[in-house]
Amino acid sequence: MGTGIPARSSGDQTINYLRAPITFGIGTAGIVPLGTLPAGSVVLRCYVINSVVFNFGTNNLIKVGTVAADTTFSGATLSVASLGLTAGVPLAAAAMLPTVDTLVNITSLCTGTAGTTGAGVVVLEYLPVA
Repeated sequence: MGTGIPARSSGDQTINYLRAPITFGIGTAGIVPLGTLPAGSVVLRCYVINSVVFNFGTNNLIKVGTVAADTTFSGATLSVASLGLTAGVPLAAAAMLPTVDTLVNITSLCTGTAGTTGAGVVVLEYLPVA
């Protein structure tokens, strides 16, 4: 899922970002492609901004990472159980400097009864330096 999303850079000295909307429709095991992080970028931070609270019965969590390591950029999980911004933890040095174009996915860790509400935007900020 999400293949064919090209890496992008604005071409100037600004912070770039990948962003994708998510809703409760992601379900309990859904995956949403966030985009492709260009090789040679420095990842700054990852966060989710919720405009509507997710209401799955037990856990309302997502993770952001690669196919091989699905928490690479969220640094564990991000809660979608409250309104506003939830930031990921600081990244490990290896995650901050991808050497190849890297597909980034959002993966649901929501559990319990099916959700009926929830909407937000996941953002990954980076500086293209190569």
